[in-house]
Amino acid sequence: MSRSAVATVLSFVVPGAGLWYLNHRAKAAMNLLVAILLTVLGAMSQREHVHYLFLAIAAGSAGYAHAVARASNNTD
Repeated sequence: MSRSAVATVLSFVVPGAGLWYLNHRAKAAMNLLVAILLTVLGAMSQREHVHYLFLAIAAGSAGYAHAVARASNNTD
């Protein structure tokens, strides 16, 4: 499995984990903090379909980690 694929899966499960895996520590921390902030704001909204927000956060984090991996030429 390529590094970009591993980073994508890791960031889908835990936002920022894929960036941490790629040694982009500052980006990973920022990604995690933004994901936490959006999750808290979404949970406070008490909307019926808030789970879509959580899925969008996970997908966005995974896509970002994949893009960073590809741009850094970290694909094996």
